[in-house]
Formats: sequence, C-alpha cells, structure tokens
Amino acid sequence: MDFKALVDILASLAAIVAVVSVLVGWYRSARKPLKVVRVVVHKTKNDMMFILVTKNRQPYPVKTKRIDCYKHKIFEVQKKAGGKPEYAERLSSREALFMGSSEFEVPANANTDLRINVTGTADIPNRLLFSVDTSHGYHELWCDDISVLEVGRTEVYSVDYKNEYKSKAAAKVMYRWKLVQELTRRCSRRLRRG
Repeated sequence: MDFKALVDILASLAAIVAVVSVLVGWYRSARKPLKVVRVVVHKTKNDMMFILVTKNRQPYPVKTKRIDCYKHKIFEVQKKAGGKPEYAERLSSREALFMGSSEFEVPANANTDLRINVTGTADIPNRLLFSVDTSHGYHELWCDDISVLEVGRTEVYSVDYKNEYKSKAAAKVMYRWKLVQELTRRCSRRLRRG
C-alpha cells in the first residue's frame, strides 16, 4: 500500500468521525432535557400521592414551574362554517389527574423524585402524559412504567415458586424459560380438552 492510499483512508476516517460527532451532538441537544422514568402512585381512600422519578439528561439544572398529569390527549377534527377541516390535539381538563404549580429543581445529569399530593382518587391508566412547563421550555412527557400501591389494602396470595439469583442475566433467562414452560403447559391442556 502506498503513502497516498494511506492518507486517503485516514482522511476518510477523520471525515466520518467528524460527521458522527456532529450528529451525536445534535441528537443530544434535540432531546427533551427531562424524562419521567417511573411513576409510583400511593392511593388511600381520600387522596393520592404521585412520585415521579425524573431524570435530567442535560449537564445543567432544570427547574419545573408547572406539572399537569393527563390520562391521554383529545384529538379533534372540526370544520367551521365556510372553512377548511381542521385537525387539533388538545389536553382536556376532563382527562386530568392533577393540575398545578409545582416548582422543583432537577440537578444536572441526575435523577430526582418529585412528590405531588392530590386530593381525591381516580383510576390510573397504564400510560400517563405529563405536561411540564420548565425553565427550558414546555414539554410533553409520556411514562409507561406506572405502579399503583393502595395503602391500607392487604392482598393475600400463594406462591408456586420463588427463586433468587445474584445475576440479572440469569434471572431474565429463568424468567423467560418459566414463561415458555407456562405457555407450553396451557397449550397442552387445551389440546387435551379439545
């Protein structure tokens, strides 16, 4: 290989590294600074406490001015007399679980628990939408990891098996194996009945 070919290869690699680093920088700056990682809801007879595990992805602190929680968005299609059809996405107060001024500061590159007390109770869906007004703009954040704990309620159940592992990988493999076994058992029962 001659010197010119080596220089061309190195120049091409440098250009690829430059393009990739610009794309990574653009992606990081385009992401919303906050992310609601998990929501834990403590329910009692008269009220609820929402604990929002919030992650700040940026190297600077972010302050929240207002946090509203909705079950879902409302999608509307309407046509005004003499006009064109219009499409709109709206957040309706009828679908709100809570609305209010909640001032918190989430430190740079950190996770923080935001605790919000709400009077009254409601059914909590599997997915929540948070409308957050922050020092760095307005954001709509979805969270799929919802845990509802009913305080003062006892649940009694029996356990067929319980295994503990020191490795997450081993636990995941055993979990999937047990799922396959359970599905196989159910299918064989159906075949025997039919």
